Amino acid sequence: MIKVLIVDDHDLFAEGVKSMFKPDDGITVTCHTTNGNEAPSILEAEAVDVILMDIDMPVLDGIATMDLLKRKGYDIPTLMLTMHQSMRRIRGALSKGAQGYILKDASKSELVEAIHKVSQRQNYFHPKVNDMVFDYFKGKTAAKNSLQELSEREIEIIQCLSEGKNTKAISEALFISEHTVKTHRRNIMQKLNVNTSAELVKLAMDRELI
Repeated sequence: MIKVLIVDDHDLFAEGVKSMFKPDDGITVTCHTTNGNEAPSILEAEAVDVILMDIDMPVLDGIATMDLLKRKGYDIPTLMLTMHQSMRRIRGALSKGAQGYILKDASKSELVEAIHKVSQRQNYFHPKVNDMVFDYFKGKTAAKNSLQELSEREIEIIQCLSEGKNTKAISEALFISEHTVKTHRRNIMQKLNVNTSAELVKLAMDRELI
């Protein structure tokens, strides 16, 4: 039997989820809290196999709760159960170690499948967010590959842009013509699929290129 802790500030919702599971599902909700700060003390007293974690909670949100548990030394598979399907939220949850992400409008069979997979340390993503996650990681891989294609001169130009230098200042610093600077910058933006120098610098910083 998979023992589940629900961390969700809506009692009625948590009770609904708890009553949903039957013995044949192999899942039981052993405890529930509306406050993420209480999760460590619950886990100290209760053996739990999976955490069902909401994102929006008034005292401590789900992502912050995951961070708290990590700092306390807990490593329990966590399935985010939420209405949010923005990539920012999904990315935040994954960065803190979430094993899966399912929406609150999921069917019972989907939730049962998700809990079983997460309990085995397998990833599970709700069908509505699965494509978003795939596209996100595909984009990260593409960006990484594009950065690897940059020449040493192109990296120097990105560094200059990050320092606030304009075309003339870059040409003087690198001893090349302004036309060459513009050509390099255009090629860099095409390679990295960005439209402005600000986007270019941000991407380079995110990927720790500069």
